[in-house]
Amino acid sequence: MDNQLPIISRLNPEVLLVLSRALQALRPSLITFLGANAEVLSGGIPTPISFCNVLFVGNFCAALTVLGWFGIGPVFRDFYQMPKRILLGLLINGCLAALLSALIFLGLQHTMVTSSVLLGRLGPILLALAGSAVWGKRISKAEWIGFSLIAVGILAIVFISSQFQINRGDLLILASTVVYAIAAILSKLMLSQETPLRTVVFARNLISSIVFFCIANIVFGPDHFAETFAGQLWIVMAIYALLLIVVAQFLWYAALGRLDARTVGRWTSVTPVFSIFYAFLLNGERPSTVQMLAFLVIMLGIWISTLGKVPSRQDARAIEMKTIAVSSDDSTSVT
Repeated sequence: MDNQLPIISRLNPEVLLVLSRALQALRPSLITFLGANAEVLSGGIPTPISFCNVLFVGNFCAALTVLGWFGIGPVFRDFYQMPKRILLGLLINGCLAALLSALIFLGLQHTMVTSSVLLGRLGPILLALAGSAVWGKRISKAEWIGFSLIAVGILAIVFISSQFQINRGDLLILASTVVYAIAAILSKLMLSQETPLRTVVFARNLISSIVFFCIANIVFGPDHFAETFAGQLWIVMAIYALLLIVVAQFLWYAALGRLDARTVGRWTSVTPVFSIFYAFLLNGERPSTVQMLAFLVIMLGIWISTLGKVPSRQDARAIEMKTIAVSSDDSTSVT
């Protein structure tokens, strides 16, 4: 993707990486902000925002962008030349992406953005453990120490801050981390079959948008999507779909192609910092003492585990496939 983005490719890759993480980290806070203020922005419509219309718009715009950039011919030629098992894998991956986004969106309705961001750190741990089991990759001592610290921070949020009563939102976010790990492994398996990245990205977003479109039509009716662009809400939706998803994904992949995995891991570890800052700025969330302590422990764990692993650039790209819409290295992104 670098070679087709001459302007971006001339910029400092570390700056591109940080910018992509800063944009990606804004998504959960913006979703919560939309849910709380959509009635005002839409001109009085009671429920203009739901996980169906927001996620449909985001995924569909991302799919159209990929199709427009690479061309209809090359993308559909990829589909025609693929084995049936890879096509089935793309279908499953798109459905998992839809499930992941829905779990996160619904979870954010019942828990703080700060908690969801920190709980989402469980996703990369599950991915690393599953990757070790599937591919037989050894987990280093530093990674085990880092994972243990992250787990301690997550347990503190789940049990201590909630007074040992897990709320619905936390459960949904935790469930999303399991789906995240499964989807990331499936993406890696498909890329190991030399499936073109553009096709995986396009199929993932298109299938997700179709799933959300069907759900919205069955549950709410075809007029439901008109409310997504009511009043001034269309301005926020345009920013969400085009800037936070499309621009972020191009910056991310442009940076990945020019940085080693250690550098990528070091800079992506700042994502939770951005997320918590946005949660305070947009939603007025002030982390509790337990959340702040858990945040420090989790960040220490991320730092230690990042130092302990040096995967190849190809592995880093494959594992982070979800970034083009929902994601990235963060299992609490929403698209």
